[in-house]
Formats: sequence, C-alpha cells, structure tokens
Amino acid sequence: MPEKLQHVLILAHPGHELRIHHWLELKKPRIYLLTDGSGGRHSARTQYSRDVVEAAGATAGAVFGDIPDSAWYKALLARDFVVFADVLERISVDVSDMQDVQIVSDAVDGYNPMHDLAYAFGNALNGMLQSIRPGHKQLCTAAVPNVPGLVEVDIQLDSAARARKMAAVKAYTPLADEARQILERDPRCFDRELLISQHFDWDTPWTPEWERIGRERVANKVYDRCITYWENVQPLAQQLLSGNDRNHT
Repeated sequence: MPEKLQHVLILAHPGHELRIHHWLELKKPRIYLLTDGSGGRHSARTQYSRDVVEAAGATAGAVFGDIPDSAWYKALLARDFVVFADVLERISVDVSDMQDVQIVSDAVDGYNPMHDLAYAFGNALNGMLQSIRPGHKQLCTAAVPNVPGLVEVDIQLDSAARARKMAAVKAYTPLADEARQILERDPRCFDRELLISQHFDWDTPWTPEWERIGRERVANKVYDRCITYWENVQPLAQQLLSGNDRNHT
C-alpha cells in the first residue's frame, strides 16, 4: 500500500494560516510558525493560531511561534546562522516520521524578510527530504495579494467553509485591522484559496520592498540599522540551502 501523503506548512507569522483556512481543514497539515507575531511592539499571537489549527484538525509542529520577531531580526542583522540551523534541525527531526511529504510555505513576496525566509526554510527542508527519496514540488501560500507564481491548487469554498473561515478570521482579534485591509484589496479571499509554485533564484540581485522601507526608516532615524537582502537575508538563505542544489526545487 502506498503511504498517505502528509502535508507540512511552514509560515513566517501566526495568522498566515487564515489565508488557507479551508485547505487546513482538508489536508490537516503539521504547521510550523517561525515567529510569535509580536513584531516590534505587540504581544505574541501564537495562542490565536494554536486555536485555529486545532479547530481545523491540523497539528502544531515542534517550532510553533516560540521565537519573537525581535530575536529573528537580531539574528538576521548579526548573520547568526546558528539560530536558523537550529530551527531547520528541529523541523527536520519533527518530520522524520513522515514518508510521503508535501511541503507548503509562505511565498517570496518582498513584503517582509521573514516571509521570504519561510520560503527558504521550505526549500531547504524539501531538498533534504528529496535527497532521501523523490518527493513533491514545494508549493506556496501568499501572505499578501498579488504575489507572482504559477497556480497549482485552486480551492473554491462553499458557503459552509466560507462561514467557518470568516468566523476564524473574526475571532483572531489581533489581526482585525489587517484582515479588513486584505479583504478590501482581495475581496475573493473568502471564496477561493490558492497554492502557487515559485522558482526564486537566491543568486539574483534584488531589492525587496521591505528593504526600501527599512532604508527610509534608517534615514528618518526610526531605525539604527536596516536588514538588507544582499547583506543579511541572501547569505543566510543560501546557508540553509547549502549542501544540495535546492534553490531551484
């Protein structure tokens, strides 16, 4: 008998799972959250996501919102690869019981460095799994609208699934304003859920939107230093991917 396909979802921030709420109900993935969603000034959102995950019948993984955003940004500025390697190891050990695995991650979107790095974690994990046995193409869920990629999965929500998704979003009070803004920009997000594939090349020169904003804030003396793609994100992503030619999987 063939093994049952199991799904792994790697997300940067708590709340991203709401974008594909019905997919959670259908596939019941094991979910990994890199940050706690606290940002620079806010409290952790982890428990809200844990409630969403459990209600959908999915599973919280070994890395689930236990590292503050500020700790990730500090590690990024210091190019402290130990933090990144430890998290990848914890996830890889946690999925070692799985045989046939579909990796889904946040997409590279240039909106936040942790979104882009969640894709790198997914890329690295998928490469590790495929080095053991042939697997599946990494898929992505976009945390923000208008992210480029090839649509691979298109789920149309019926009225009951839509109602459950809207209730989950409404109950996630720390994201009320953000959810309202996303709904305004993407009115169909409660009717349709997409998974896309991307082929991001970490060697390509790039200035993401988050870097442009960061440089503006340094110039306005809001920040002392700015995370950049070339100095911080790219080298850490490439270290995650080192050992295998995974950056095109």
